[in-house]
Amino acid sequence: MRYIDLDLLVGDSRAQPLIDAAEAARQEILLEADPDRRQQLIEAHHSRWVAFRPEFQRLFGNKCWYVECKNPGTDDDIDHYRPKGRIAEDPTHGGYWWEALNWKNFRLSCHRANRLRGNPETGSTHGKGDHFPLIREEDRWRGPHDYPFLERPALLDPTDPADPPLLSFDIDGSTAIAPQYEGNAEAVKRVEESRIYLHLDWPAFKEDRQALYRAVYTRVNDGDEANTRFTRGEIGAKGDLKSAARDLIRLAGEKEPYSKAAQAYMWGFRDRDWMKAYVLPHIPALGPTNSA
Repeated sequence: MRYIDLDLLVGDSRAQPLIDAAEAARQEILLEADPDRRQQLIEAHHSRWVAFRPEFQRLFGNKCWYVECKNPGTDDDIDHYRPKGRIAEDPTHGGYWWEALNWKNFRLSCHRANRLRGNPETGSTHGKGDHFPLIREEDRWRGPHDYPFLERPALLDPTDPADPPLLSFDIDGSTAIAPQYEGNAEAVKRVEESRIYLHLDWPAFKEDRQALYRAVYTRVNDGDEANTRFTRGEIGAKGDLKSAARDLIRLAGEKEPYSKAAQAYMWGFRDRDWMKAYVLPHIPALGPTNSA
């Protein structure tokens, strides 16, 4: 999960008209007092949120904001971070209908994160669906005129700059709490809830991250060898060293799949002087990791 700055859409020549149309629809829904008519309006405006998909992909890359996987051959969902229709944790709530057309509530999500699916490894059925657990249920936002800022979501939000840094990754491909937050009970709970309900450790995702670690490990080894040859003064060694560094920087690029896992893995090799000189200045510091 990486940070997504939704404000980059504001003023964009292609995205701003979508924002304006969604806001007009949101105002129409807020003015409708009849719940049945209001629900019909929300469904009638389905195309308003789907229209954001190509612009999200254009600005932030064609990958899931929760998992960072790419999904060729399928259209990612536009998820409502706060569910618009109902809440699994509180059947009396009725959903955050007033956020249904709030464009800042939209997230680009793969099917595995957003839809209910049985995990072949655990046998449990999860996925975000209508789930929106909170740290304290009594703080849930219950209407458009209530005060929303007491609500503390348990699911990590890629558009909140404080949330993605809570995640790290082990070399077996699984998600982990970032080491600097291990003593923070709320952070631990949020990572665990997100791991479950967003399917962060779906088997295919873990396999992809394992393959990514192997790619990072291989290129670091290549860099180690080239650096040794460079210190001996061998012709071409510096070029090989820079080639390994470029490949690593590309793997950690923000629009690449599992970029935050790649960055975490690379910081695991921060003891190399050549990594400090060529690679790590281009990689956001994530703090200590569990990588070898």
